[in-house]
Amino acid sequence: MAGTSRGAGSERPGLLAAAMSPYQYLVVALCCFCNVADGFDVASLALAAPVLTREWGVAPAVLGTIFGVSSVGLSIGAFAVAPLADRIGRRPVMLGAIGSLAAALLLTSVSTDVYQLLVLRLVTGVGLGTLVVCLNTTVAEVSTDKVRNVALAILHLGFTIGTMTASAVAVLALEYSGWRMIFVAAGLLNAATFVASLALLGESPEFLAKRRHPRDLDRINQLLARAQKPPLADFPPLDAARRERGTIKALLAPDLRQASLLVWAASLTYAIVGYFLLNWKPTILANAGLSPTLAAASGMITGACGALGHLTMGLLAKPVGEGRLTAIYFALAAVSLIIFGIQPPDPVPLLAMAGVTTLFVVGAYTGLFLVAVKMYPADVQNTGVGFVVGFGRVGAIIGPMIGGFLLGAGLDRMDTYFVFSAIAIVPAVTMHLANRLAARRPQSGDHHAASPAV
Repeated sequence: MAGTSRGAGSERPGLLAAAMSPYQYLVVALCCFCNVADGFDVASLALAAPVLTREWGVAPAVLGTIFGVSSVGLSIGAFAVAPLADRIGRRPVMLGAIGSLAAALLLTSVSTDVYQLLVLRLVTGVGLGTLVVCLNTTVAEVSTDKVRNVALAILHLGFTIGTMTASAVAVLALEYSGWRMIFVAAGLLNAATFVASLALLGESPEFLAKRRHPRDLDRINQLLARAQKPPLADFPPLDAARRERGTIKALLAPDLRQASLLVWAASLTYAIVGYFLLNWKPTILANAGLSPTLAAASGMITGACGALGHLTMGLLAKPVGEGRLTAIYFALAAVSLIIFGIQPPDPVPLLAMAGVTTLFVVGAYTGLFLVAVKMYPADVQNTGVGFVVGFGRVGAIIGPMIGGFLLGAGLDRMDTYFVFSAIAIVPAVTMHLANRLAARRPQSGDHHAASPAV
């Protein structure tokens, strides 16, 4: 796709047809606040674990199972629950996810054994997997084409802010109140987002325009009034061919099949690389001769560079082209992994390259979502983004396992990073191919009926 070409969904009815209103900015801000809460939720168990395991006498293998069940829940939420938003609406699915998170986290604060914790972390994972999809699609739908990429980048930045906030709260909680207060804070934060969402969040106008129940036109016009837009006299024209909402069959329809497979491959292989770095980078830095303090400090450096990756992708994606820039970031990530692997064990260049690698890997992650929300029409947008997230969760499980196997087999830093550099080439190639595929598609006045473009 050329930098100026438009993708599916870039011409949208209702709220998205004109300049941003205060209400639209408010909904974007609400979604960002929800993602801050999500980042807090994800970090909560990791922060509480050292004290919790001593208090309950939990073995490391059991703790690993508890962490693992959260990933299972995230996959269930992304693959199975989030697509329901394409069938029954964005609002009820989002409210259900936020409400379940608030309840599960507050119940975790009063849990008394490992079995309760396992169930509650599964529920938490399902809620998180569902919500990360709905937040991306909601921000994409409520934002105009001019601000959509930056809004999504800021949404992703909110997750990082949430994990940082959780760390600060954990320091105070563990000092004065105990590990349970971490989950109380997380539950109350989600309860606050639930109340705010109940008051501010309307149903997706695109969903209502497709569903066409008797009062849906009135509901659309109520949303338009809140956004200071003129009302519609009738529903906008339907696409020539209606899609089967919320099913994998729709994602593999002839006009979406190739693009879907390419983006899924990119998401899977991205996550293999990204979660290897997240889990093993401090250990690899320590093995390279850095002090444990410096190796731990890499988290602050890579966190700052990750935030820069989100923002640069959001700012540059529109002029360069979402698919093109994502492919470039993946290619640069592969190159930076090689450079990191061959660096001498000097703290300054190692930490610098760790930051550069994170910038490109995290920026490419944001790019995947920018591509997905433009690629999938409103009928299947939650399903499409859900599968992108779901394949990413599969990669999140595989990546650390590959890293452990390679390091356990005696491979040094250079060899290990060469392997992951080779893996990082896969999403660069698949996004390049998806980009070329979209460039060959004929453009249409109705982008919901047009073929996907990235």
